[in-house]
Amino acid sequence: MRKTISFVVPAILLAMAVYASGDVWKTKPYTQWDEKDVAAVLQSSPWVKLNVSLPGTLGEAAPDYNPGVSGPGSMPNRMGSPSSAPPTPQVGAGDNPAPQASGKTYNLFWYSSRTIREAFARRAVLKGTMTADNAGKMVAGNPESYEVLVNAADMSAFEGRAEDTFKDEAFLELKKEKKKINLTNVVFQRSSGKVVGVLFNFPKKDAEGQPSISADEKEVGFNMRVSGAWLRASFNLKQMADSQGPDL
Repeated sequence: MRKTISFVVPAILLAMAVYASGDVWKTKPYTQWDEKDVAAVLQSSPWVKLNVSLPGTLGEAAPDYNPGVSGPGSMPNRMGSPSSAPPTPQVGAGDNPAPQASGKTYNLFWYSSRTIREAFARRAVLKGTMTADNAGKMVAGNPESYEVLVNAADMSAFEGRAEDTFKDEAFLELKKEKKKINLTNVVFQRSSGKVVGVLFNFPKKDAEGQPSISADEKEVGFNMRVSGAWLRASFNLKQMADSQGPDL
């Protein structure tokens, strides 16, 4: 009996250590995330590409970033949300979801994923701008499109332009199948009349009703032309999974 106990206890301790050292989006319900957990999702998870500079090189994150309550927290509105839906705060001026490096850089979030929506919702709850009940309703929704949110400290490149002008300026590129997925629509997020974020929507199914991104696809590139150059970033689909499985 004593031998059995001595074997089980180390196994339990090992399991606890693995749990504690794992990715928070796999090991901890989002309703229990604290500010550091949210910052981890919005800075270092596979759904996020921070400080992408033209023509597509990844910059260094600001080293002095402090993930306090004034950090990531806004949750962009979606086009076509029913009027009965709970309030959805958008990205606001001075409330960028991620640290900024020097120079013109952009932050990209695979926003249709559960994990990213959970992080934005949880941040809003921690900031007191959304109730836990409304956050749960927002997270429970299943977006009809793949959504990529582009945010930056300087969004002047989008000012004075209509949303439709970007429909031919961005696409997803499947690395294995060597094909493009074109936009369905673009939604500008505004604060005090200024563009503070852009939500790019891509179809989840092709013209034949088949998944636009197959299960065996490993990598997808996001491409957007802005200021006369191409902003490019790649997402590793195999890493984009939470405790429930693949999360796109």
